Amino acid sequence: MNMFKYQKLNFFAVLLLCVQPCIAADYTVENTYIKLIKHYPHMQVPATTVPDSVIAHKVLVYKQTKTSAQTLDIYQHKQQTQTAPLIILIHGGGWQSGTPALMTALAIALVDRGYIVAAPSYRLSKEAPYPAAVEDLVDAFHWLKNNAAQYNIDSTKIALSGGSAGGQLAALLAYSGGIVDSSDTNSKRFKVQALINIDGLSDFTSPEALPFENNPAKAVTSASKWLGGRYETIPQRWRDASPIFYIDKNAPATLFINSSVPRFRAGRDSAIQKLQELHIPSEVYQFDDAPHSFWLFQPWLTPTTSVIDEFLTAQFAKTR
Repeated sequence: MNMFKYQKLNFFAVLLLCVQPCIAADYTVENTYIKLIKHYPHMQVPATTVPDSVIAHKVLVYKQTKTSAQTLDIYQHKQQTQTAPLIILIHGGGWQSGTPALMTALAIALVDRGYIVAAPSYRLSKEAPYPAAVEDLVDAFHWLKNNAAQYNIDSTKIALSGGSAGGQLAALLAYSGGIVDSSDTNSKRFKVQALINIDGLSDFTSPEALPFENNPAKAVTSASKWLGGRYETIPQRWRDASPIFYIDKNAPATLFINSSVPRFRAGRDSAIQKLQELHIPSEVYQFDDAPHSFWLFQPWLTPTTSVIDEFLTAQFAKTR
């Protein structure tokens, strides 16, 4: 896994990087490349053109809210003749930016390993605060389950995954079963067979997270904007949005894939301890020298794909 074949940066991708303005609030592959390349001169932007071997069902509306339509993209192998496991990939962006397009390269790589991949949108903090994003993603999950036959999805083999804020959301959904409102006694929690948390925090309230997510030097942080207030004013909501507090006997096997930036694994070790106490499998793959957002670029995309595939192959084998 330490030997990588770098993909050459496509000429048109270079041109795009050069001519597009970089807006700090926008979390895109292009803007992130510009930000990181001086620190990681060997990094490469992977191809995101959908190959002939892959079918991409784009912008499928799974939900209409009062303010927007929420959509998802589904990627699958063109020659797929049997049902295949599903990976739901949730994009990041500090709960305030980003689109499903961020996950295109990883989705294509995972389709090559035999998976169907769905990348959903969700309402960002500028449109609606927590728990709107969670509600949207629950609806996306049920839409995919209800339409499993149409896309040849094996609904007994579903994994939730995401990067950064998407990793936190994936973990929150996987551990809570989609129910984050303790007063909700009517909804039925769902179950997935695996979780892959890619550099997403597990606990907003942890000592590792608070100095960043509740930074006193900032009037508003990305977390406080999404959660609707600072930790000291609404601590219960910060706790409610923390995946770690939902870990119980129903939690799925979990793979943590992390950069070398400690901030983005806040609460991970405590989560692992809780999983171990419940005898639920967990694994960690941590890069020695990788930036946050590593999964968007080579040389980290290929080993990330391999680690996910190895983990899911083992976990899905248990559901046969």
